[in-house]
Amino acid sequence: MFSLMANCCSWLKRWQEPVRKVTLIMVGLDNAGKTATVRGIQGESPEDVAPTVGFSKIDLKQGRFEVTIFDLGGGKRIRNIWRNYYAESYGVIFVVDSSDIARMEETKQAMIEVLNSPKISGKPVLVLANKQDREGALSEADVIESLSLEKLVNEHKCLCQIEPCSAIMGCGKKIDKSIKKGLYWLLHIIAKDFDALNERIQRDTTEQKAYEEQKKLERAERVRRIREERGSRTSDLLLPFKALYHQQPTMLPIRD
Repeated sequence: MFSLMANCCSWLKRWQEPVRKVTLIMVGLDNAGKTATVRGIQGESPEDVAPTVGFSKIDLKQGRFEVTIFDLGGGKRIRNIWRNYYAESYGVIFVVDSSDIARMEETKQAMIEVLNSPKISGKPVLVLANKQDREGALSEADVIESLSLEKLVNEHKCLCQIEPCSAIMGCGKKIDKSIKKGLYWLLHIIAKDFDALNERIQRDTTEQKAYEEQKKLERAERVRRIREERGSRTSDLLLPFKALYHQQPTMLPIRD
């Protein structure tokens, strides 16, 4: 009887909890399997996925969370956009191609750049060591060593969980259990510190919007000055022609 009452109270407490909106970013090098992972979480087939150019976004419901995941392109030329999403992110999903040993150093540098951001340091990080189905894929321990993961997350005070997985093994309810387990862990950590994280995110997003607005005004001012200078130079070039046009005609003497 006591056990039944305890379960009812626990269920009632969860039911009364407010629905929380959470934004996550999914990053990693190109071809790491980010989009396949996102599609699998969403319940779509992870096969025959084209590389993400820019970003894609999905919305899903997980318990008392309304989750938005930004799948950000991982090509060298596009990684600079990642920082635009740091302020609003409650946590990071970093996808690693465990089978691409030649790019582990590049992966490590990309992770360092992410964690070095003041808008990411201190936030929880889920590392998905993807493509475990491939021959020669690094084990969990080898991925940790290759990325110096323990050192990195300790330096930046980020709680971290690593899950070896294979994104192409299934989708929806049949998705790799490690991916599901990792996502639950990430949301659980966010829930435990939600108020502090939310306050930080509101502050960071306000600062970022102000910064972006200032940059927009500065760009507009530069454009105005360039146009003004061009207009001034054009006027200077046209001035001699205007003077010639308005010059009084010379009267020739009339001969009988």
